[in-house]
Amino acid sequence: MTERIYAAVDLEMTGLKPGFDEIIEVGVIRCTPERVLDSWQTLVRPMEMPPLRVQRMTGITPEMLESAPAWDQVEGRLRELLDGATLLGHNIGFDESFLDAAGITPTSPSVDTLPLAQILDPAAPSHRLGELCLRYGIPLDDAHRALADAEACRQLFLSLGERFAEHSLDARDALAEISSTGSFFWQPGRVLRDWERSTPRVQPPGKRRTVRPSIARSPDRVELPSGSLAGLTEAAFASLDDDEFEHRPEQLEMARDVAETLQHGGTLIVEAGTGTGKSLAYLVPAALWALKTGSTVIVSTHTINLQQQLVHKDIEFARRLIAGVSEDASDALLATVVKGRDNYLCQQKLDLELGRCADWEDPLLLARAAVWRSGTEQGDRAELRLPAPMVDLWPKLSAGDTRCLSDRSCEYANDGSCFLLRVQRQAAASHIVIANHALLVRALVNGAITMPDGAVAIIDEAHALEDVATDQLSLAMNEGWMMETVAKVARGADSLAAKAEQVGLDDQSTALAQSVARSEMSLAKLFEDVAAFVSEYADDRMGNQDRVTLSPGARNSRAWSDVEIVWEGAHEDLILLSAEVKEVADRGRSEAAEYRGDEEQQLLSFAEEADLLVTELNERMNQLNRAVTEHSEDIVAWATRETRKSERTSVHAAPLSVADYLRPLWQDRHAAVLTGATLAASSQEADFGYLRERLGINDAAEAQYGSPFDYERRCRIYLPGDILDADNPEHHDSVADAVVTLAAAADGRTMVLFRSYSAMNQVARRAQERLEQEGLVLLRQGRDGSAAAVVEALRRHSRSVLFGVNALWTGVDVPGDALSLLIVTRLPFAPPYDPVLRARGEQYENEFMQFTLPAAILQFRQGVGRLVRTQSDIGAIAILDGRIVSRRYGQQFIKAMPPAPLRQIPSAAVANELREFLPRPDGAA
Repeated sequence: MTERIYAAVDLEMTGLKPGFDEIIEVGVIRCTPERVLDSWQTLVRPMEMPPLRVQRMTGITPEMLESAPAWDQVEGRLRELLDGATLLGHNIGFDESFLDAAGITPTSPSVDTLPLAQILDPAAPSHRLGELCLRYGIPLDDAHRALADAEACRQLFLSLGERFAEHSLDARDALAEISSTGSFFWQPGRVLRDWERSTPRVQPPGKRRTVRPSIARSPDRVELPSGSLAGLTEAAFASLDDDEFEHRPEQLEMARDVAETLQHGGTLIVEAGTGTGKSLAYLVPAALWALKTGSTVIVSTHTINLQQQLVHKDIEFARRLIAGVSEDASDALLATVVKGRDNYLCQQKLDLELGRCADWEDPLLLARAAVWRSGTEQGDRAELRLPAPMVDLWPKLSAGDTRCLSDRSCEYANDGSCFLLRVQRQAAASHIVIANHALLVRALVNGAITMPDGAVAIIDEAHALEDVATDQLSLAMNEGWMMETVAKVARGADSLAAKAEQVGLDDQSTALAQSVARSEMSLAKLFEDVAAFVSEYADDRMGNQDRVTLSPGARNSRAWSDVEIVWEGAHEDLILLSAEVKEVADRGRSEAAEYRGDEEQQLLSFAEEADLLVTELNERMNQLNRAVTEHSEDIVAWATRETRKSERTSVHAAPLSVADYLRPLWQDRHAAVLTGATLAASSQEADFGYLRERLGINDAAEAQYGSPFDYERRCRIYLPGDILDADNPEHHDSVADAVVTLAAAADGRTMVLFRSYSAMNQVARRAQERLEQEGLVLLRQGRDGSAAAVVEALRRHSRSVLFGVNALWTGVDVPGDALSLLIVTRLPFAPPYDPVLRARGEQYENEFMQFTLPAAILQFRQGVGRLVRTQSDIGAIAILDGRIVSRRYGQQFIKAMPPAPLRQIPSAAVANELREFLPRPDGAA
């Protein structure tokens, strides 16, 4: 048998667009799985030199490229090395697209280590080449140079072959089935089949299915030393010496407040500035109370970062502190993270889908899930870090179906290996249950099977609770979503038609197809009429979208009455369609009893799919019905129409207030604690009136603890007076000038917060070239990645300037030298065209002072809180919005900032002070 020859290839380019951007370096290793046959690397002189970001990433400078050979001088040698070889690379399709644009088209299927790694190591923290090399101990000393990356990819390929043998036989059998069908047959199926043939059939130790029959129980109760909860809490904090634990007076005071609230009941609102250590201040008394009473405390957060901090750091440190009071209590403390049921894998569904893998839209998800199942403890999809297309398919594998745990025929539920049942029972037995605000709100409104009823709720990051509740209680429905749901039914009808007569469902197949056609026609007519209504009556026209608020006047119009009449007919068609799909499910299950083997499996699969479709169809139908027909003073409804590209039409509804929905949190529990770094409309006054009113809290104790950080020495605040007003045509030029001047003085390490993508992009166009001339890379949220991705890029490359919008105003931590300058371009007043905020504002006698201004100040405090995250941080804040000085309300924003020295001087003078005040980064001149 001829030994297969590979060519591990990596290219470095000037950009990401084949045919436009150019190759600047080639690295090739010609090899077999056993040995290297040849290797070669060369720089390539481009027509246009690479931008600064590429130079910084690769280390390839224009000076290095000026003497390099041109493409036509290296092409021949490259063809020799690729001849007769299978291309091997990490995300090899990207490199192939550049080779193809340069006139080199490989003749045989390539091998991509990216999907292989995603399949064989599905829960890896990252599938980037560099991160995988660290994980597998592969040296990569010269990352983003072509030959080093090619060699790393070659070694990764060998490591993945070894990892294949470590997986369970069930997982390997599933991969064999998936890799023999559909789009997986060549890539990566050929490699998986080769490895299956060459790897002994031996079950690795620890890879058999874990059977864990469990009995639901309540949290264990532990006998604690006598004394008040506050006294026990103080003893816990005092149990560690200063060299083991940083004792902070503010933290201990807050912990006492929380303990008193838990012991005596009631609601506490407590603001704890950055650095207070609020997580331990509530976790220690909460854990002691739960252990003492045998109860559950719900801890709810908004951001994933905080949830991860609680799980991986703070809970364990709280356990150490509690050990100072009682070793038994420390050992007994049980904490669990819970999420919505749709986050967990349903193994029964996975088995069904593996049985028909040839029909799957994205076999990569199915392959990853099949391997991951044998190694995961929680079955939580977050471990897989799914990209958007796979997220859309996840419901086919998730435990989101409401019938799930009532199905006692499920072998996984019966033997205790069901992930959903496992987390439900773990949560019921836990003293601390960590959830997020979204699940907390859903549990309040509809119940949540993974969330136990806790006698105490602690809401961290409470500033975000209203927005999350609004989002969870809102609905949006557009033509695309409704049509896609009906299209799923249509595809199911087509599949059913092919087998209908054979399995006795021919009548249902015909009726279903007819009902689908009627529903599609009536929905198309409905959204056509809604679009016409929006176009004619829009009260907001915002460039790419028209919007009309469905006020009582709008709903009483003849035009909207016509829309409701059309909806009545469409609603009837959808009700009939849902009933027919349910009948298919019921008949499929009953007919399955008459068959064995493939026919039985196919009918059960049809029934399962039909059940999911009924759930989805009913949910979307009910949402659309509420949005179109529900007339209530407590609901804000509106319709939109995109005026560019898709021209998509949508109908929306949201609660005017979430207070009534949230009130059971404060009234029906023994105790509730709301905390966060920014809850009051001022950093100097404990005024929580706005928060209490928005969340429906009638009575609460209140406390405010400032940050222990020395802002007087470690922070500066600047109000440059030379920024042109927003209504000046040269405003964006003025902002760009200031950003370049200040960011250059800070050697990058800068985050710039905007209120809109439009403003951000306007300033970016004016600033990018000038920033690059200063040796600084511009990172733009959206264009250069998600909020998390660009923040991580700023951490890795401090000589960067990060432009961001709403997502970067809150929940972002960049401690240390990576962030030294925060620039706020505009005060964060809510956009006037938001129908929900506009309707809420109209409820106040003085809308601006009672609603708009407090909301903006809280958002502002969140934004400026991105700076100075640790005791050792040094940083500066620059506010470029002149209204902070020229308007009377500006003083309230000034009071909301940290207690640091404030200067009102021109941008050039600010730059001079920054050079003196900020420490130079490593390597700076």
